[in-house]
Amino acid sequence: MRLKIYNFSSSRIIITVAIVFLLLFVVGCQKSNDMPPDREGPEPEPHNGVFISKNAIFTFYGNEKTVFFEFDEKYMVALNYPPNNTKYHYVFTWYDFGECRYDAATQLKLYHEESDTHLDFSLAGNTNDGKIEITYIVPGDEKLVFLKK
Repeated sequence: MRLKIYNFSSSRIIITVAIVFLLLFVVGCQKSNDMPPDREGPEPEPHNGVFISKNAIFTFYGNEKTVFFEFDEKYMVALNYPPNNTKYHYVFTWYDFGECRYDAATQLKLYHEESDTHLDFSLAGNTNDGKIEITYIVPGDEKLVFLKK
């Protein structure tokens, strides 16, 4: 009985490995279909007015674009001292898949154009026209719940 020993050349091995990596790359880079969940009913009115938590205040101008941002010192340290007591542009998003209604959002993103500052806050619970809940900005601290005044 004779054993056959196959002698694979190094070029065949390299081509095989390259094809496997190419297939993994193509499969892994498919465009995602992830989108915000559909919400029934009309889109809610934009936030308008003063929303207060025990450590911060957001004042929304009702134009779906601008919020006045005020955090206390404890949170300013945690946020690495962004511009405070000033206006930011804001957008509600669904993860990193783009803008969406605030009642379906998972994030609140703030942009301060003059300083090129970007702040991303994860939302908890259901955001509505009278409440915004931000998850743990300060480690070990509770959520910030902003209630409309």
